[in-house]
Amino acid sequence: MDENIVVVAKGKTKTLYELPDRPGVVLVRSGNEITKNDDPDATKLMESKALHATSTTCAIFSLLKAAGIPVAFLERTSPTEFLAPKCKMIQLEVIMRRYAPLKSSYIMRRPDLERAAGELPHRFHRLMFELFLKTTSGEIRNRYGEVVGKMPNDCLEIERKKPVDDPLLVDCADGIWELRHPKIPSWDDRSKFDMHINMGDVLPNSVTVEMIEELARKTFLVLEGAWSQLGCRLIDFKIEFGLGPNGELLVADVIDNDSWRLRDSNWQELSKQLFRDNADMSQIADKYALVANLTSRLTIPQQAIVLWRGSKDDDLPEVPVLAGIEGIKIIDSGHKSPGICLSSLEDVLATYPEGGVVLALVGMSNGLGPTLAARTSWPVIGVAITAGNHPEDVWSNLRMPRQVPMVTVLSPTNAVLAALNILAQKNPVAYMHRQYAIEKLDK
Repeated sequence: MDENIVVVAKGKTKTLYELPDRPGVVLVRSGNEITKNDDPDATKLMESKALHATSTTCAIFSLLKAAGIPVAFLERTSPTEFLAPKCKMIQLEVIMRRYAPLKSSYIMRRPDLERAAGELPHRFHRLMFELFLKTTSGEIRNRYGEVVGKMPNDCLEIERKKPVDDPLLVDCADGIWELRHPKIPSWDDRSKFDMHINMGDVLPNSVTVEMIEELARKTFLVLEGAWSQLGCRLIDFKIEFGLGPNGELLVADVIDNDSWRLRDSNWQELSKQLFRDNADMSQIADKYALVANLTSRLTIPQQAIVLWRGSKDDDLPEVPVLAGIEGIKIIDSGHKSPGICLSSLEDVLATYPEGGVVLALVGMSNGLGPTLAARTSWPVIGVAITAGNHPEDVWSNLRMPRQVPMVTVLSPTNAVLAALNILAQKNPVAYMHRQYAIEKLDK
């Protein structure tokens, strides 16, 4: 290794190096270590883990970047290394949960949500967002790296006399967090330490909890939508954030098979939880290789929402700008030029083999929508755009002959949302966009 390369930081499973010829950039090198329970004695070496961890992180960060999520990732440079912008890390572990499975710390804090073995775990309709303060050996440090406190010894770790690490942060308002035990219910007095920390001692001036939460939610939803394409369930994840060279908030560090609980279609574990559960090391290695291989298949398809009008005078609804979805505008009359319509339809089908949705935005008699619906397997949504002033116009959208499966939505805005819901079954960015809005209703 070049003797001029300087170690910036060294963790349990990776090392960061500063590059003399690339200011503001670090080299991230993965190791073969696999850890659990913050116990150095439990650490093991797993052959090819560095390769699988790097493959997974690079694939996930590339997907997120394509989806418009700001990430600390530039490029992969070797089987076990990648380049990232140098970040000022925020001393928080951010956890998002879709499910509360057995043996999770959340169930330890909320035993009332525990389900029996073999039952489906509790599912959160709105993702559960939690913050934990990153500590090492119980030392509480502020954002300047200064030690400002020490956690007490863990009542659950009496034999090791180990201090509590990574305490749960509970918002007490007025910019204050209360520190709680991460594995003891709030109604148990042992969970309370009578310790607090100012948010300003942890968060940079330019960053708020709301900014972190929004970005964490969208990150999880993109990955949840992507994994669902392969029949997998993202149970939860733990990620970290940092400030990039220009002060921008970035999803940083790594996201690999240590970062989440991931299960297949049969609810079988694929991630590091296997190591926590003392599974055979060869089985664990096989799952890490499988996950790394699967991440290479996580993509954003190229699809279309076709806004098809019979006249240029018809108003268009707004289609959000989302990765992988192109808004196509076509003006052809189903009544006056059906041949041209079918030719245009064939061009669209040839251009977007990964699919799309057609919105037939028609006033008066809708001959366009039924004509298109009879000639394509793409969903066709008829929108009676004049029904507000002429209610009778809706009937030509409703009474369809056999083998003309057009559906009708009166609101153009809802028609776009319905189209996005359809595309979300295959497009993780559309899924993120719609699911984020849906879950926000429960805020």
